[in-house]
Amino acid sequence: MVKVRSTAVFVAIVTAIAGGGLIFATSASASGPAIVTDSWQVAKSVQSPNFPEFTAVTAASATSAWAFESAGTKESAYELAGGTWRSESFPGKANETVLTATSSSSSNVLAISTNFGTSHSRILRFNGHSWSTLRTSSHMLGSPLALSSTNAWFFGYAFSAPTPALHDNGHSFRASAGSSGLYGASALSASSIWAYGTKKVAHWNGHGWTSTSVAKQLPKSTELCSSRLTGIDAISAHSVFAIGTGGCQDQLGPFVLLHYNGSSWSRIALNSNLGAPQAVSGDGDGGLWIPVATGSPVSGSMEHYSNGKLSSVTLPFSPAHLALFDVAIGQHTTVAFAAGFSRKSFSSSTSTAEILRFGA
Repeated sequence: MVKVRSTAVFVAIVTAIAGGGLIFATSASASGPAIVTDSWQVAKSVQSPNFPEFTAVTAASATSAWAFESAGTKESAYELAGGTWRSESFPGKANETVLTATSSSSSNVLAISTNFGTSHSRILRFNGHSWSTLRTSSHMLGSPLALSSTNAWFFGYAFSAPTPALHDNGHSFRASAGSSGLYGASALSASSIWAYGTKKVAHWNGHGWTSTSVAKQLPKSTELCSSRLTGIDAISAHSVFAIGTGGCQDQLGPFVLLHYNGSSWSRIALNSNLGAPQAVSGDGDGGLWIPVATGSPVSGSMEHYSNGKLSSVTLPFSPAHLALFDVAIGQHTTVAFAAGFSRKSFSSSTSTAEILRFGA
């Protein structure tokens, strides 16, 4: 399953950090703490003087995962293996940032590394032994979806001109008809893929795409608010979730959660106290993990959707000192990972890149 965060919010955060001008404001949730049998804990912290942050994370299992760190103009990759996170050799380039990553196994990991100055992206692949550049794109790419080493999808970037998704069959990259304006996806199988666009969802049945507008389920756009979807996660043929935001300038929200029950889409949550959801991942038990960025300046929280209820969960840092960009869960597990950074205060000279872990 693949999840996509609101890149516009992420870019704003990065820009503010680089200028040393980021201030956090505490966010409020309309509901109380979630009832869970475990808790989120710090799994890896990285400090440096260049405002480090983990920008993306992907997991193949509870014991195999990758997280990508950006510090100044340098990007690095950390691998979870043998129960320990370690920095590994990675073909990162100056002024590039890994915004999204996906994996179908521990020997098939894909990452999109983007240079916002040139608007170019590189597709990087780990084959179980080393990283290499699979392809360079002259335009910005959004989210990848790895199904196998010979089956992958690459979607467009949400804040540029709509482009078709590219399909890699192991031999060639080809644009997929009917996929223009799709920015990320989640797969139930190679012949059942759910994708999202600004105000639409689309389903791939192995032969073609069928799109459905969900504009009526989103808040109305206004002069100061621009509603849109920001991610999707398919749990089963009868349970698909899409996250979104009203895109208002003050709180970055309201937060929106949509659900497909096998026949139609409906809005199941709308929270004006929450901002833009950055990513979405299943929790391994039918629910969802959703990191959220709220307010301007931005503060971070983790929302848990389970049994029809949306709740803010307790994290190792208060919302005023945290930003989360991504969340991932491996196959056949309830162990989850989140990527972001913490900062002690506005006057701090740097941040600390953080990987959080849920589950033993």
